[in-house]
Amino acid sequence: MTEQKPKAKRSSAAPAKTRDDQVVDRRRSLLKAAVKVISKRGLTGVTINSIAAEAECSYGVVAFHFQSKEGIIFAALDHTAAEYEAFLARLNASVRSPAERIRHMIDTDFSRKAAGQDSIALWLAFWAEAARVPSFRKRCAALRVQYNEAVTADVSELAALRGLTVQAEQIAVTLNAMISGLWIENLLLPVTIAEGQKRGHDASLAYMRLIFPEDF
Repeated sequence: MTEQKPKAKRSSAAPAKTRDDQVVDRRRSLLKAAVKVISKRGLTGVTINSIAAEAECSYGVVAFHFQSKEGIIFAALDHTAAEYEAFLARLNASVRSPAERIRHMIDTDFSRKAAGQDSIALWLAFWAEAARVPSFRKRCAALRVQYNEAVTADVSELAALRGLTVQAEQIAVTLNAMISGLWIENLLLPVTIAEGQKRGHDASLAYMRLIFPEDF
């Protein structure tokens, strides 16, 4: 009988991160810090030094990854938009109903996970400056057009399913404008975040219910 060698134990430790992984992690931490600073100070009050202080790193680290203040604040906007879209895409992964996609959008827009106070404050900061800074206006407008087109497509599809003739683009623009206005209300009025989100969520669904009573 031959003696069996003991099996080598498998390491349960996570594999070491590559340099690329470390760069991605560092950029993500800087973007989160930028969102936090913008939400507190607005775009005019943010500096590379203030972002570095929030991220607990040096000025040079921020400058190395994003080169300039404009570079990191635009990246923060794109990061916030990408997180929102990824959250919504996960909700819609197995959904075919246009009504459910619209409902998921409303859910997401009033979710603390995807539309918390910091991210909403960032959007409002960009909108506030868009009137006087063409580059901000252009980027915000591109995102707005994208979101309006997505809702217009869902409203058109839902109307066709219900045999209704509606102004799909007008409904989409109105719904998105309502949501933006309700965000502002939630930041201004003396209500808790949870109360404001529920009120905004309910109001958005009530608007859609006027047009599609069977679905909302």
